[in-house]
Amino acid sequence: MKTSLELIREQFAANAVVLTIESRNRPNEGTYYIGMAGGTSGADMEGESDTLVMSRSVRSRELSELMENCHHTSATQYGSEGITCYKLLVFRPRSEASFDQEEKSVCEILVSHLARGIEMSWRMGATEIERTLYSDVVDRLSVGVVILDRSGKIVRTSSTADEILAEGSGLQAKGGRLHARCSNEDRELQAVIKATLQDGGNSAPPAARGLSLTKRSGSRNLGLIVRPIKAHTNRGLSANSAVAVFLRDSEAVPEIEGDLVRQLFDLTPAEAAVARRLTVGLSLDEAASSLEISRNTARAHLRSIFSKSGISRQTELVRLVLNSVVLLGERPRQVV
Repeated sequence: MKTSLELIREQFAANAVVLTIESRNRPNEGTYYIGMAGGTSGADMEGESDTLVMSRSVRSRELSELMENCHHTSATQYGSEGITCYKLLVFRPRSEASFDQEEKSVCEILVSHLARGIEMSWRMGATEIERTLYSDVVDRLSVGVVILDRSGKIVRTSSTADEILAEGSGLQAKGGRLHARCSNEDRELQAVIKATLQDGGNSAPPAARGLSLTKRSGSRNLGLIVRPIKAHTNRGLSANSAVAVFLRDSEAVPEIEGDLVRQLFDLTPAEAAVARRLTVGLSLDEAASSLEISRNTARAHLRSIFSKSGISRQTELVRLVLNSVVLLGERPRQVV
């Protein structure tokens, strides 16, 4: 913004350029100001006179002085939704010629470009924030995401997907493409990706396909869901994004934060510690051993948890916690 306003000032041989932004949705927006050393009231601005300033406290006084002491022209543009008003004011010393009609027309063109640029920047910023939040959510749920383009090549991966691919136990990236470790499973995976790419060009609702890949360690399989990315759901992604592959290691241990368990279910710290360990797969005896308490004490905590939560079985407790928002909290320092 500073560069744009400075270029406008130079183009008009102006001593000051002001862009005001008033929006019902952005009440903290102020006034962008570019001043020139030695120009009328420009040297009186707080800080360097050649610096972009955004300040409500300065705006009224400075604008009044500039309006009184300078030639000026202005143009107004409303944003795409009509809730934001952009006003560009250009000031020139009284010793110089006043603004002619051509310059006024140029000012109108410039404010429309500035408005579009600012709103595009806001939209891009909002989209990036949303993408980061969504990515963080799926990572906390231990779900990896791989985005493929129309040729089947990898264009983006989440951090959880990076960890799964780096392990290479059931799935790996080779030559920019996804490949299963076992050759017969890889053939099936490539066929599924190809079919999903073809589905992406159809008008029918996107169909998801599931795969289970054998892990080299011989432990539980790696689960995959492959689905096409339709144009209307392609928000925040490259226009070439065509397929989403969701990965979930069935042995992934959920990360449960004890403080959130306590706050969400009104538990004591000791009860929350027991609940957290049961949720990540430990038996009651293992939870008691981990906490260095007796089995009877652990059972007493469990009975209290049941009473507070309105449940009666340990499996219900695990379901209750894992179905809550507790998984979206900060990662705990230690799982057990």
